[in-house]
Amino acid sequence: MDQTTGIRTLVVEHDRALLEIVCEELRARGHTTVAAETVADGLEQLESAEFEVALVDLTLPDGSGIDVLKRIVEDGVPTEAIVLAAEATVDRALQAMKLGAYDFVTDPARVDRLEWLVARAAEKSRLRRENAHLRRRLEGPPPADGLVSDDSTMRELLATVDRVALSDVPVLIQGEGGTGKELLARAVHRLSARHLHPFVAIKCATVPEDRLESELFGDEKGAFAGARGRKPGLVEVADKGVLFVDEVCEASPTVQGKLLRAIEAREFFRVGGTRPVRMDVRVVSSTKKNVKTEMQEGRLREDLYYRLSGATLRLPPLRERKSDIALLARQFLDRGARKKLTSRAVEALQAYAWPGNVRELRMVMDRAALLASSETLDAADLPLDVRDHNWKAAAVKTGLSLAEVEKEYIETVLRQNEGHRGKTARALGIDPKTLYNKLGPERPRTKKPLA
Repeated sequence: MDQTTGIRTLVVEHDRALLEIVCEELRARGHTTVAAETVADGLEQLESAEFEVALVDLTLPDGSGIDVLKRIVEDGVPTEAIVLAAEATVDRALQAMKLGAYDFVTDPARVDRLEWLVARAAEKSRLRRENAHLRRRLEGPPPADGLVSDDSTMRELLATVDRVALSDVPVLIQGEGGTGKELLARAVHRLSARHLHPFVAIKCATVPEDRLESELFGDEKGAFAGARGRKPGLVEVADKGVLFVDEVCEASPTVQGKLLRAIEAREFFRVGGTRPVRMDVRVVSSTKKNVKTEMQEGRLREDLYYRLSGATLRLPPLRERKSDIALLARQFLDRGARKKLTSRAVEALQAYAWPGNVRELRMVMDRAALLASSETLDAADLPLDVRDHNWKAAAVKTGLSLAEVEKEYIETVLRQNEGHRGKTARALGIDPKTLYNKLGPERPRTKKPLA
C-alpha cells in the first residue's frame, strides 16, 4: 500500500515516462495512485481494487482506452474516468465523454489542472457511492446472522447502530463473550459509507504480546530477527475501511499508546520505521471487561478510552432477552437443517441461562440439528447441560429430589424411543453405561409360547 491515503486513482498510460510523472505528482499531493500500461492491466486493476478516479489514455498497446471506459460503464463501477487525449484525438475524447467519461485533458503534464479535475471527479464518484448505499438502506437489507430481535432493548440498540454508522466516529462495543460484538461491528461497517472498503479484525487476546504491535502497524526490513522485508500491518490493510480491535483491554500499554497516537494524528510508524504512514481508518473496538475497573487498575489507558468511545454500544446478554431465544434458535435452524422446534424444546431453551450467549445457542442448535433423527427438535434432542437446568427448576417446583426428577425425565425419553436404550442415551447426550447405571439392568423380555 502506498504511504498516502487521498483519492484512489488508477492511471492507464502507454508512455512510461508520462505515467511515472503523473503518478509521482499525484502522490506528492496526497493521493494514492496505481499504474497500468495496457488495457489488460487496467481492467485487472479495476477488478481487484476500488478506485474513485481512472485516468485513461486513449492509445494503448493492446487496444483503446475506450475499452476500459466501456467496462466501467457496463459493470456499473462508481469510478469516474478522465480521458488523457493528445490534440489529434480530441474527437475520440468527445466520443468517450458521450459514453460516460467525466472529462478529458490534452496536456496531462499540467498537473494543477489535472489535480483539479481529479478532485471534482472524485466528488462525483463519492456521491454516486453514497446514493447507491442509501438505496440499499431503503431497500432494508436482511439483518445480520444473530442480530434479529424482538427485544425492545435490542431494537433500540440496532436503531442506534443505524444512526452511528452514518457518522465516522470511533465505536466501542461492550458485552459478554458470545453476545455478537463482531457481528455488531460488521453491521456498523455494512451500514456506513466505508462499506465498499475492507473490514479487518484483530483479536488482541489471541496475538502474543510481543507480536501485536507488528500485526497492527507492520514492520520494516531488519526491524527484528526474521524481518526480511517490509510487511504491512492490519491498519494499512484496512485503509479507507474499518479496523475492528477486539478485546482492546488485552493490548499492552505500549500498543495502546501507539494506537492512540495513530487515531489522533491519523498516521503511524511501522515497527523499525522512520517515515510516518498516513491512515484513513475508522476504528471500532470491543471489550467484555468493565472499562471503569480496567482503567482504575491500569489495564486500559484513560485517554485511549475517551478516543475509542465516540459512541458506546452495549450488547445485552442472551439471558436478558429471553424473547429472542426461540427467534434466534429458529434462525440458526433455517440456515440449513430447517427443522421445527417443539414447545417443550422452546421451554427448555428459554429456561437455560446461556453463559456462552448467542455463540453457545448457535452451537447447541447446530449439534441438535445434526443428531436429531426426526424433522422436529424436542427437548430430548438438546444437550444434557441445557436440560439439567429444567430438572433443577422442576425439583424446586414439585418438591421432588433432583435424582427423582432426573429419573422421571430419563424414563420419559426412554418411552419416546420405545425402550431403546442406545437411542435414549444418544438423545440424552450421555454414555450408554451412564444410562445403564441410572436405570439399572434391563429386564429380560418374556418369550412368547410356541403355538
